[in-house]
Parts: sequence; structure tokens; C-alpha cells
Amino acid sequence: MNQDEILKIIGPSKFPIAFGGSNSDNFDNDCEIHNLVIFDGKDTSDEITTHGTNIIKISHGNLFENKSEYLIQYENLQIIQDEKWELKMLISKIQEKKNILFSASAKNALVESQLALSKAKNALEHDDLFASCWIKCGVISLIDSILFQNQILPNPAHALSSMRNLKQKNINNFTDKIISETGIERATTLLLSRMLKSTCGFSDMVEKNQNSIIIARKANHLIQNSLLSDCYLYLNYQNKNNFYKIKNTLNTNLDKIHVLKTAFDLTNISSELLSSVESMSDVANMLLALNHQS
Repeated sequence: MNQDEILKIIGPSKFPIAFGGSNSDNFDNDCEIHNLVIFDGKDTSDEITTHGTNIIKISHGNLFENKSEYLIQYENLQIIQDEKWELKMLISKIQEKKNILFSASAKNALVESQLALSKAKNALEHDDLFASCWIKCGVISLIDSILFQNQILPNPAHALSSMRNLKQKNINNFTDKIISETGIERATTLLLSRMLKSTCGFSDMVEKNQNSIIIARKANHLIQNSLLSDCYLYLNYQNKNNFYKIKNTLNTNLDKIHVLKTAFDLTNISSELLSSVESMSDVANMLLALNHQS
């Protein structure tokens, strides 16, 4: 689909509009997924529609955004409507502060991982059903932190390959340790099929915006290209994003643990979970120490 076709579908708008944004790359093009960001300042979920084999995903941006991990995603937007040059000026400021934004995003992700691992430890002490979910979230946030540190935008479909391609010697030990905690060695076609079904179901329960269509298309594309481990981590990312949407109301969402057990590929062996918490907490603390030195 070309630009004019897409703009005709979304209709007239007075706000700045751009192609790209979070996770937008050639992989999305191969999957016939078109990402748009409308800078209308709305705090609403993404809107997803299908047109033939094409999928259009509309995200809502804010010209006054102040979260570094969101701003850094806007750097490579392709502007298609910006009458007052507001978006162009925002992107220019982002490019000027690129190093600062990556650094802040890395620290934010690191703090988020520590909080998740702390919640996991507390959950284990109280036999909380969601303990292993918090561990998965903590591991993913550690991955994000390391990628941000290396000025790489975390992309769920490419996160594993990005981690493996890192060449900084002082990060490699952490990289191997974190990858070993993701569970990717379990990835098989049969397991991924079950995980994908539950991940899509969890998305429908929480997001209710047809994002499951995108999840399924990307996951199947990875599987068809024999990228089973990449698909495993991609699904974990999707579940982490949706788990965070209900993290403050887990006591009223106990039923969802049954879906997450398969979607997240969770284990319930306490000794293994405690070992994971301690191992990843050590990595988080070491990374934090390195950040303070830099």
C-alpha cells in the first residue's frame, strides 16, 4: 500500500502523522504491516485494521512526550503530514539528545528489571501464582537495558539477534547469562504453536484491539523462517507488555494465570525460580554499578 492509500483509509486529520515508530522495520514490511503514528496526544490503545492482506496499526503520539524510551522510538519517523513543522522540530531535538535519551532509557529499563525481580522474590515468599511472570518481565527489561546501553532500539522480533551481535566485551558475559535465563532453548515448533495460541488469547483479553492478528503474523513469519528461538522471545515480549497492563490488578485477574502459564512458558519449580531471581538480580546490580562508573 502506498502513502495516499493509507491516508485515505485513516481519513482527514489536522494532527502530524508519520510512518514508522516502535518496531517498524523491513520485517514489518515483509509481514505487510504498516505502522502509523498520529500525534494527537490521545492516551488510547493502538488501533488495528485489516485491508486485504495488509494490516494498518495506528499508534497515538504526544508532541510533548517526556519519557526517553518513547522519544527515542520517534527518531527515525518518516513524516507524511506536519503543517506546522511541530513533529520535525521534535525529531530534530531527539536527534540532538540521542545519547542522553539512550542512556536514560537504559537506566529506566534497569530500574524496571530490579523492581520486577524484587516483586518476583516477594511473590515466591508468599506462594504468589504470578512469581514466574515477574521473573520473565525482569529478564526482558534487562535485555532492553543492555540494548539501550549499546544504542540499539529494542525490537521484540530482533531482540535475540541483537543481543547475540553485541561486541562489547564488558557486556558479553551478561549477555550470555541473560540469554540463558530466557528459556529459548525450549523453543520447538509444537511449543511455539501452543504459546502463540495463548499469547493471542491473552492479547484479546487485555488489549481487545486485534493486536493478536499482528502477533500471529509476526510469530508465524519467524517460525516459517526457522527462527524458533527468536519467536520464543518475541512472544515473551508481547506477554510482558500485556502483563504490565494488568500488573496493578493481579488480585482481580487470577484467572489469567492459566493462560499465562502457556503463553509465557512458565515453570513452577520454586528452586529454579529462586535461582533465576538471584542470578538476574546479580546481573542487574552489576550493570547498575557499571552505570554509576560511566
